[in-house]
Amino acid sequence: MKIERRQGLALAALLTLVLVGWTAWRDVQRQDAAALPAHGAVRPGPAPASINADGAVGVADTPRDPLVEAGGDPFRVVTFLPPPPKLAPAPPPPPPAPVKPGAPPFPYQYFGRMVNIDGQLLTYLTRDNALIPIRAKETLDNTYRIDSISETLIVMTYLPLNEKVEIATRSAVN
Repeated sequence: MKIERRQGLALAALLTLVLVGWTAWRDVQRQDAAALPAHGAVRPGPAPASINADGAVGVADTPRDPLVEAGGDPFRVVTFLPPPPKLAPAPPPPPPAPVKPGAPPFPYQYFGRMVNIDGQLLTYLTRDNALIPIRAKETLDNTYRIDSISETLIVMTYLPLNEKVEIATRSAVN
C-alpha cells in the first residue's frame, strides 16, 4: 500500500490537531484543580451587595489588612561610589587690605571757553551756580592746583593727597 503525498499531509495535519487539542484540555484540567479550595477552606466570593436608602446598589466593604508604612524614601539616590573624604575646614580669609584714601568727588564742572578782548583764551568752571575763570598754575580753594589746560583736557592735582584729576572738555567729546 502506497500512501500518496496528499494523504500523508492530511494524516500529519490530523495528528497535529489531535495533539494540540489534548494539550489544551490537559492545561484546563490543571487550572481547575489548582483553583479548587483546600479541604474545608472557603474561597472569597464577590462582596455582597447592599441597597442604600436612596435605592442605589453599593458594594459592602470587605475587611483588609492595614497598609504598611514605607521603610525609606523610594526616590533617594543610590550610589556605589565610596564617600568623599572629609576635608579640613579652610582657614579664614585674610583681612582685607586697608583702603587707600582717595580724592573726594570733584566739586567743579567744566563750563566752557572764551577768547577775551586781549585775545587770551579763558576756561571756566562752575560750582554752585558760580562761574570761576581758571588759568594754568593757579590754585582753587587751596585744594586743587591746575597743572595744564589743553584743547581736550584739564589736568589738576588734589593737593592733600597729591592725586591727579583729569576733566575732559566738551571739545574732546564733540
